Amino acid sequence: MKQTWKAAFSDRTFALKFIGALAVFLIFPFKADDYFQWIQLREGIQWNDPLLNAIPALNVSYPIFGIIYLSVIYLLYRLLQDPKRFLWFAWAFNIETGFRFLTIYFVALNPPAGLVDLHDPLAEIFIYGENMAITKDLFFSGHTATMVFVCFFLPSVRERRIALGLSLVLVTLLLIQHVHYSLDILAAPLFTLAAIWIVKKAEII
Repeated sequence: MKQTWKAAFSDRTFALKFIGALAVFLIFPFKADDYFQWIQLREGIQWNDPLLNAIPALNVSYPIFGIIYLSVIYLLYRLLQDPKRFLWFAWAFNIETGFRFLTIYFVALNPPAGLVDLHDPLAEIFIYGENMAITKDLFFSGHTATMVFVCFFLPSVRERRIALGLSLVLVTLLLIQHVHYSLDILAAPLFTLAAIWIVKKAEII
């Protein structure tokens, strides 16, 4: 693995693209705290979601974070074995995050009825800050988008099938906890796959 990355960084173009991806990534936590605190204070609309209305709200935070964190850790481990694929993921993640900042801005929503607070310790440190619980970062679902990345970037068919199964479980848990509307979840794959496609089309990788 060390030799693979050493060879990748010997290519000046790769090195610049990787440093650029890291620099863009670091912009988000620098500004995100103030942005999401403002989002939380903004008044939005509350959708009448028939699917959520049919599901009793329960706290399933632990399995949600178990799936998310273990999946991301495993994905990063696999991506470290392929620098070019890692670079593709890094730029796609940056674009998807940019999409999410924009869609949250333009689609002002209040939390779903019956929402059970979901406190993500890493997001609170790096994105949301610790000033106020964030419940209005809704359209589109970042948790679902993360699992789309996992499903797409894992290298083997077997790994992707397992990731898809975990994604379906995660989506079910998000709905049970009422932290997202069903439309938030349905939109996430569209924006995430668009970000992945843009990076490939723009020949960033």
